[in-house]
Amino acid sequence: MATNKRIPITRNNKFYSESDYLLDVSMSREFIEGDGNFTVILYQVDRGLSETDSLYGETSKQNIRFKTPVELKVMPIIEAPENKVYNKNSGSLRYLQDGMLKFSVFEAQLDELEVDLNFGDYIGYAVSETEIRYFSVVNNGSKAFDNQHTMFGYKGYYRSVICAPVTDDEFLAI
Repeated sequence: MATNKRIPITRNNKFYSESDYLLDVSMSREFIEGDGNFTVILYQVDRGLSETDSLYGETSKQNIRFKTPVELKVMPIIEAPENKVYNKNSGSLRYLQDGMLKFSVFEAQLDELEVDLNFGDYIGYAVSETEIRYFSVVNNGSKAFDNQHTMFGYKGYYRSVICAPVTDDEFLAI
């Protein structure tokens, strides 16, 4: 249950405080955002301006509206592509599906840019100088208070986002 009250986190202030946390986050961001310098482009779906049908509240890809694209500095991991088949019985008609895109992004960066990642948003990742692959957010990583995403159990500082590849005709923002 979420609360709007400000509650200071004091569970381990004896050995690790807010100033220690801010220093560690600052050094981590300098490494990932400055030295790593991997960029993805976030295309946020504007759910207020996108036209939906009155029956199911769904929208067609032609009626999806997007907010201004935002560049995010991240630590990306692209999984290996999958060799799939259209016809499971005969094994014919094969195609190679792009692998999932996973990346970590700092909560502080999202706050500074005043953006959030939501299910269904699109991510563009340049795989070469001439080609960008597009993915759809399937896990926005908003539950980032587990031990992996916290600094010594103090509080969360980054998200692990998972994105599925989309077909060339699905993403029509450009």
